[in-house]
Amino acid sequence: MPSHRHPKLKTLACAAMLLSATLAQQAQAQDAAQDNKLQRVEVTGTSIKRLEGETALPVQVMTREDIAKAAVTNAAELLSKISASAANVSDAASLSDIPGQRGFAGANLRGVGVSSTLVLLNGRRVANFASPGSSAGVDLNSIPTTALQRVEVLKDGASAIYGTDAIAGVINFITRQDYRGVDLYAYYSDTQDGGGGKTTLTAAGGVGDLASDGYNLMAVLDVSKTDALRSSQRDWIGSVYQPDINLDVGSSNTFPANARKTTPSGGATGSRANPSAPNCNPPANVYAPGSFVGPNACLYDYMQDTLLIPKNDKVSLLSRAQVNAGSDHTLFAELLLSNTKSLYRISPLTITNLNYPAGGKYYPTNLFPGYSGALRTGLRLNEAGGRTNEIDADTSRLVIGSKGLLAGWDYNTAINHSESKVTDAYIDGYVKTSSFDTLYKSGNLNPFGPTDAAGLSALAATKINDEARKSKGTTTSFDFSASREVFEMSGGMAALALGMEYREEKMEFRPSELLQTGEIRGDGAAAAFDGKRHVAAVYGELNLPLAKTLEAQLALRYDDYSDAGSTTNPKLGLRWTPMKELLLRSSYGTGFRAPTLPDLYAPARLGQTNGIYDDAYCAQVKASFPNSIPDYCGLQPAKQVGGSASLKPEESKQFSAGLVFELSRNFNGSLDYWRIEKTNTIVSPEGLYFSDPVKYASYITRDPKPLSASIPGFITEIDGRLRNAGELNTSGLDLSLEFRAPAASWGQFSAFLNGTYVIDFDVADFAGDAPVSGVGKFAGDQVVQRWRHTAGVTFDSGPFSTTLTNTYYSSYQDQQPLADGSTRTVKAYSLWDLTGSYAVNKAFKLRAGIKNLLDTAPPVSNQVYSFLAGYDPSYTDPKGRLYFVSASYSFK
Repeated sequence: MPSHRHPKLKTLACAAMLLSATLAQQAQAQDAAQDNKLQRVEVTGTSIKRLEGETALPVQVMTREDIAKAAVTNAAELLSKISASAANVSDAASLSDIPGQRGFAGANLRGVGVSSTLVLLNGRRVANFASPGSSAGVDLNSIPTTALQRVEVLKDGASAIYGTDAIAGVINFITRQDYRGVDLYAYYSDTQDGGGGKTTLTAAGGVGDLASDGYNLMAVLDVSKTDALRSSQRDWIGSVYQPDINLDVGSSNTFPANARKTTPSGGATGSRANPSAPNCNPPANVYAPGSFVGPNACLYDYMQDTLLIPKNDKVSLLSRAQVNAGSDHTLFAELLLSNTKSLYRISPLTITNLNYPAGGKYYPTNLFPGYSGALRTGLRLNEAGGRTNEIDADTSRLVIGSKGLLAGWDYNTAINHSESKVTDAYIDGYVKTSSFDTLYKSGNLNPFGPTDAAGLSALAATKINDEARKSKGTTTSFDFSASREVFEMSGGMAALALGMEYREEKMEFRPSELLQTGEIRGDGAAAAFDGKRHVAAVYGELNLPLAKTLEAQLALRYDDYSDAGSTTNPKLGLRWTPMKELLLRSSYGTGFRAPTLPDLYAPARLGQTNGIYDDAYCAQVKASFPNSIPDYCGLQPAKQVGGSASLKPEESKQFSAGLVFELSRNFNGSLDYWRIEKTNTIVSPEGLYFSDPVKYASYITRDPKPLSASIPGFITEIDGRLRNAGELNTSGLDLSLEFRAPAASWGQFSAFLNGTYVIDFDVADFAGDAPVSGVGKFAGDQVVQRWRHTAGVTFDSGPFSTTLTNTYYSSYQDQQPLADGSTRTVKAYSLWDLTGSYAVNKAFKLRAGIKNLLDTAPPVSNQVYSFLAGYDPSYTDPKGRLYFVSASYSFK
């Protein structure tokens, strides 16, 4: 069972002898299809080489051809085609005014969390995205999709084999290995309504045959460009104020500015008014008298003035060298270099805590008749431009190792050094706090209309262009594993794998001087920090053929974290084939995920919420003051963010049981039950607080002056720092079906379905809380649909092939009920893609297609967790109908 005591290092050696410890952390499975002979290969989920086939653990494989037919162009899109994944972090979902989230795309199996999904490249780790504040995980933008040979998804927690943090499962991206020749590839896509198009150029080459020449050198260079998609380019974008679905998350900070009277102490009082109401300078500023701003003010609709998808430019190089060192030994080296530049643009800066002076040159004398004092303004700083950030993310990875046969053991060993560097540059729309405040208080900037040339020049002088956030994360590891057959049993030869790993992780964050001193307006001061840990592990695996039809897999892993304690995690698996057409399998294991370095060491600082609707306050205000909203209601209060050195590791138990069947030569499938139980979950529970503001009142700071005896003060700050919450229990069924019709002279049909049915997703927010069901509803910060699937049918006829694919997400309960308290349902989301290819000859292939064939818009949602409102960007595609063409040419 997991233990948090720090043992002596000698315990590692003892555990290695006691084990039969597991895995050669290698899943770079050589493609046996290249050889007519049956070869023993490495399969994700086990370190023991075996004949290809089903193991005791459920593994979904997507081949290079599957990826092409699905018309996916990056790893994030590919994950959307895997039904076992839920609530992934996409480029669109990372659009936010929350630093650290920008530029990151992450995988999330089972909806258990990005940090609980282990992403590997050729069986070994890649450094996590370095920017603190992001969901901890590998940035999918760094994975070179065009270099992939296949992707293997181990849909069973495999902590005893790949690492204790693989609670939800493992995604192993496997690149080409022993490649010869030259491949040229070009791809172009554009959307029907503009924006979001993509261009990709790829060159791949390899020389040398490892068997005959004694070496192989290969490299893949990929260059791609994705165009930004603006909200104004999609007519289905709704307003942040939609009373019919109970969505009211606009902002009271507008241009022209809303204003309120001030008290003698300089505070705000009374209701808002706007000199432009009811015209309000649309489309971003709207007149919405039924909203929280009241009938005399304006509401800012930021969904009319933001990006749905950021502009993205990417260059990656993956190269691999293998040299036959003789006597059954192969030396290998692998290099990955990836750079991604993403441009994010959101709404202009908000100015909420400054008073416009009574003597200012633009003072609106008739706004409040009889009043001539200073005005507290809620200003959207349009004249400075939208807040624009450029994220420059570099990922590098060098692996040097050796593999082969030594004294009868298949061994594999390597040194792996991986780095992630992220720079977040504030390039437009931001101002220096001290100089801007001085300008504003002078009255020479006009919050109520156009500013004159002199004022605009002064405003331009306050703007900043600053590389505000620089982060670097490194992972350096050494691993060694070996496997062999050890003794004969009634079912065949037992096989043993032993291994060890030593890993060092480092993290450093360096804010600019402006950010450290709090001089970037709208962004709290941030302090530099460093974090470091080492992890030592021994592991082993024993495959026992108990009978011709029964096999057991026993694995055990011991990890010692320098800052999170030690843990021992077993893995047990059974595989029974009572007949050749049927295989039964089951497994049980435990997991242990230590807090990440930013989780532990990122200092507390003030950030800003995405935007909330405070029901405890607003509902009562609306009822009491139907014609004049006297105080704040919808707003973006400050929140404390950062890590905590007191965080405990998350722990888990995983179980799966299923069957694989072959009803005929043309029809096969699998059905697997899975269950994950996780405790001490690490969360930043902003979404939880507003699901029940009374229950979580201790984490919410309100203005000390209540509006009335029954109406509390408005929210001024929340505590959103990371903490260990309660527990998560989820279970479900994975279904896979494949059918291939008999070949005929006119062609052949085939079909497939991969689906996931979630039985339960129960969350207890904090220890001692009763669990609440989160399946089929938006709960906390994400939605886990009851049913998700990808299905398709393919027709092949000679050089021609066409595939129709459907990706489906079932309907679910929206985050907010309707105004009358009834449940609101978000409609099911179903996308159809049509692709076709034609092989002109053996070397030249053309492919074309239409994604989102029916031009289906994302379903309307009132979720307010994501910065993008009116729909949920975590699983939907805002691009609409998209056309693409590609061409590939191979020189052999």
